[in-house]
Amino acid sequence: MTNHTSKYWISTHEAIPIQTRMILNEYLLSLKLANKAETTISKYRSILERFCSECLVPLSSLTSKDVLKWVNKFSIGKKESTMIIILSILSSFFKSCLAEDLWIVW
Repeated sequence: MTNHTSKYWISTHEAIPIQTRMILNEYLLSLKLANKAETTISKYRSILERFCSECLVPLSSLTSKDVLKWVNKFSIGKKESTMIIILSILSSFFKSCLAEDLWIVW
């Protein structure tokens, strides 16, 4: 029997609302199915869990201004190279959500 924690592509972060976690897990699974490296998926999961648990705006009303506010707060003290990675991860996630016609309202 497989231990749930060994499924690195599944978020179990309890501070993330269930519906948001389902969307996040669908996205992470798509990365796994696209044969992305475990370390890549784990990094994406970590950053997206942080965003989804810290950005307090409900996903049904999330706007680009809300994302920018979180990014500005998160970026304090971070290197430019780190922020490029963070923005790339967020962009990939949001593009996927838009392509699937999910919750994001721009």
